[in-house]
Amino acid sequence: MATEQIKNDASETSLALEALAKGHFGNIPPKLIAEAVTWTTQDADWPVRRAALEALARRYGFAERDHVQIGKRPAGRSPLGIYRVGSRAKRGKSASGKSYELALLGVAPLRVSCACADFVRSSLGLCKHSLVVLDALHKRGALKVPAGKPVTPDRKPKLVWFHQQPLTGPADRLSRLELLGGGKASWPASFQQGRPVARLLRTPETRLHFVAELQQALARGRLDAEPAVVTLLAEERTRAERIAQSVADTKAALGTLRKLRRKLYPYQREGVARFLGAGSLLLADDMGLGKTTQAIAACHALFNIGRVQHGLLVVPAALKSQWKREWDATTTAPLTVVEGGPAERAQLYARRARGFLVIGYEQLLRDFAHVQRFAPEMVVLDEAQRIKNWETKSAAYVKALQPRYRLVLTGTPMENRFPELASIMDFVDDVALEPKWRLLPWHTLSQGDGASGVSGARNLDTLRTRLAPVMLRRIRKEVLSQLPARTDTRVPVEMTEPQRERHDELKRPIASLIELSSRRGLRQPEFLRLMQLLTTQRMICNGLAQLDFETEWPRCVQSGQATPALLNTLFTPKLAALRELVSDVVISQERKAVVFSQWRNMLRLSEWSVRDLLEQAGLRAAFFTGAESSKQRERAIVELHDDPTARVLFLSDAGGVGLNLQRAASCCINLELPWNPAVLEQRIGRIYRLGQTLPIDVYNLVTNEGIESRIAQLVANKRAVFSSLFDGTTDEVRFEGGSSFLDGVKKLVDGAQAPLSVGDGDSDEAELSIEPLEQPRAPAASAQPGQQPASDASTPGFVDVSTALSRLSLSRLPDGGVRIDAPRELAAPLAELFEGFAKSLRGIASPP
Repeated sequence: MATEQIKNDASETSLALEALAKGHFGNIPPKLIAEAVTWTTQDADWPVRRAALEALARRYGFAERDHVQIGKRPAGRSPLGIYRVGSRAKRGKSASGKSYELALLGVAPLRVSCACADFVRSSLGLCKHSLVVLDALHKRGALKVPAGKPVTPDRKPKLVWFHQQPLTGPADRLSRLELLGGGKASWPASFQQGRPVARLLRTPETRLHFVAELQQALARGRLDAEPAVVTLLAEERTRAERIAQSVADTKAALGTLRKLRRKLYPYQREGVARFLGAGSLLLADDMGLGKTTQAIAACHALFNIGRVQHGLLVVPAALKSQWKREWDATTTAPLTVVEGGPAERAQLYARRARGFLVIGYEQLLRDFAHVQRFAPEMVVLDEAQRIKNWETKSAAYVKALQPRYRLVLTGTPMENRFPELASIMDFVDDVALEPKWRLLPWHTLSQGDGASGVSGARNLDTLRTRLAPVMLRRIRKEVLSQLPARTDTRVPVEMTEPQRERHDELKRPIASLIELSSRRGLRQPEFLRLMQLLTTQRMICNGLAQLDFETEWPRCVQSGQATPALLNTLFTPKLAALRELVSDVVISQERKAVVFSQWRNMLRLSEWSVRDLLEQAGLRAAFFTGAESSKQRERAIVELHDDPTARVLFLSDAGGVGLNLQRAASCCINLELPWNPAVLEQRIGRIYRLGQTLPIDVYNLVTNEGIESRIAQLVANKRAVFSSLFDGTTDEVRFEGGSSFLDGVKKLVDGAQAPLSVGDGDSDEAELSIEPLEQPRAPAASAQPGQQPASDASTPGFVDVSTALSRLSLSRLPDGGVRIDAPRELAAPLAELFEGFAKSLRGIASPP
């Protein structure tokens, strides 16, 4: 590109950034903000630059919200020098945040350094504290540098740090340190030509020595440093000490694995070694490869070398007993399942005996104070997708724990959403994916026709590189010799004419709502209506008997048997298809099968439809859903394993998460495809996992016409990013078949993406929620234990349904009822939601 063209492009970018900055930075000139963004996003494209500007605008909003003020200014008339900036105390309360040292080092070009963690991590070159200083100086017209005054005195060597995180490749923060001034004779030996010697950053031991040397030189006054450098060195020393200790312990810890009751496969031993050497790891092995066994082995090792006295396993409540069984089959280390009433649980925590506790995510919320006093040195999270949404209580309470060792287990670290991965990584390693504001714009592909929406992912090599030190994932094909064969079969089901009519009646209102959403955000009743219409279409694809369950189920019960004539009048052809599968696989082949559906009513219809076939063969089925008691579910699992007449288990998605059925069944039947490919793989992973000795078959019942065919394409698209990032080597992936359904219907069904909380503890940056500056939104406060984020709406009358529902707490009462708890600030939004829901239902119930 010609030089003149480059200048024109840069000028156009600056003008566009200036226009966006107007009205969002108080007294700070938009041109100054545009120049700062242009400088800090060198080599980046427009999506990244716009995201940087929006990130700065959020920080200015946080400064206003937190009442940030200047406490100390430089002496003299020059604006250059050291400031002290922090949050002002509210009336009747003490100051809610810390104060930080900030250095204004230059004006043209603008150079700032702040000791807050957000400055060190954000790669923006500015933070809320520096924006307050600039705003105050511009308000007074004081941002001028006297002629001839040097910007940076060079009386002795000074450590400076370049804040910009590279767009690609590895991201070693220490490699961006430089030593300037004072004469090289006075420099520490670890520097040559201004940069650290590369070999000093290769191992935890050499990194620790390097950082300690610099901190010692600063303490003795032999060096000066910018404020950000002091914070950076403190963070890096803590990390280096932790990792160096883990590396030193690894050999002895691995030696204890000889005492395990269960032999590890080579790749499982490798997984344990990776965790022991890092001290913190996201173990994202494909489903069925024994993540539970590896976690137990890691606990065994650290307990037996004395590094862990108290450990905590946080798992879905339904899996606590399963973890206990697996634990006892693997190690002799003590494990206690936390159960009983509040008083009984309190006694368990208070004993503080050496060993491990296993609790549910809901128990962590209720017992958080006790867990803190228990002070676990190690925390294992199972099914860690529970913390993929930063706004949930589970995520907030888990991230409030501060264990020395952190092992996170999930086969689905992300489900086509980078924010979900970032939320999980916040607990594993909170700097691995920094800066978060850049994650979406730099790693997603926009549609080429100028339309809004995402058409794929990019720069995945960089993401893999930065995740590699703290994430380990092995896929089935890497250990295929240890796993049986799997066959996936799509079972096509023809839609009946009554189904087609009911399905197509909903096309026009759905299209109207989607068209409306392209012009403005949907209001709560509109969003709820769209959700209802799409769900109704999915139920119609399953069959009219499910849609009209209240009227059709009595007919089924009264008949007692699924005759061909009755099945025809139910207009639910999937039931006939299921009968054929059960007759072939379960009865003729004498195999056991699990049958999945999102809806329990569909499972009830399915069990009724095959009951006569099973009874004639002397067989029976069982249920494992959220409706059964824990004793009923436990009995169903035991009988599926041990009773030869128990051949079929009907499972819901909620009931089936985490179950290990590889020694019980060899066939999986999906009555419908879920929206989410991770959910589909979770279903299959119940039987297709380590320990399965038989070839397995997966049958997916798919109605050929209507919304289910689009779901099939959606599932394929959503698999694309996951496979490319974690299982592939390509740097870019594009979705097949266009993205109109993905970008339109999917976003509305899934709801708004939840922003993530980042920063230094006194600011809550929603870095992954990209909002246009033309429609500023109030920042949401991050969830803390015992506190929930404030609601956040960009247009009057809009309720973020996904956020509202995620903040509800549901619990089962002793009499079988359900209790719903919600924070007071959600009363009005929920009232509006339920009023809209009631209105929609009344509209459906009213005769035409």
